[in-house]
Amino acid sequence: MQQNASLPLAIHGAAGRLGSALVDMALKEGSWALEGATVSPASRLLGQPLSPNELALTYQAELPPKLPAGTVVIDVSRAEAVAAHAAQAAQAGWPLIVGVTGLDAVTEAALAAAAERIPVLLAPNFSLGVALLRQLVQDAALVLGPDFDIGILDVHHRHKRDAPSGTGRSLSEALAAVGRSAEIVSQRLGAVIGDHTVSFAGPGERLVLSHQAEDRALFARGALAAAQFLRAQPPGTFEMADVLAARRALQSFAVDKRPS
Repeated sequence: MQQNASLPLAIHGAAGRLGSALVDMALKEGSWALEGATVSPASRLLGQPLSPNELALTYQAELPPKLPAGTVVIDVSRAEAVAAHAAQAAQAGWPLIVGVTGLDAVTEAALAAAAERIPVLLAPNFSLGVALLRQLVQDAALVLGPDFDIGILDVHHRHKRDAPSGTGRSLSEALAAVGRSAEIVSQRLGAVIGDHTVSFAGPGERLVLSHQAEDRALFARGALAAAQFLRAQPPGTFEMADVLAARRALQSFAVDKRPS
């Protein structure tokens, strides 16, 4: 455990791609103290130390019942485990971030109940760039209007299970929120981490808004930015757009304070 870190963190699903990236980043960065990391009971990592330098902290099947005050829990495990994790977090008072997609109605109800007691942030994609893309897509849909047709291209690696992805659906939902709809075309190709393109085609012109993920570490960075934000929030439901709004407010304050 990092003795000098001030922000306690715990991770569900630490053996997965994103979970392992979060463990690595949290251990390397001095601003976080990793207090717990769970894996499947069948995982070969169960009981093993998180790193050669962290022998006292091992991968466990469950988080310990008591964690330091202010611990933020990031859940990137499995859809079927999220409801139980939400109930545990609500009981313990841990702010909860969920990056799992494909949640059923029972799990969504469990998260809504948890949000009455703790802050809960739901993120189908932790990329700050994708969060900004959602906002830009909504602005474009409103400004360009019905004269422009809209299409979404959702590209991921060949092993991606869901199609469309959670990010693709999230972009569609962003459009639906402003009264527009778009067909989602999903492609599963090679080792593509994640490419998302929203095209607006109108009379004599076409606007293309696109985001390409080039390094999986970006998702871990975004999740930690979300954790930094959520630890100071009251009970309720939040999303990555709220993280962007907080960053925008901070940057605006910094600009306003510049000497003239």
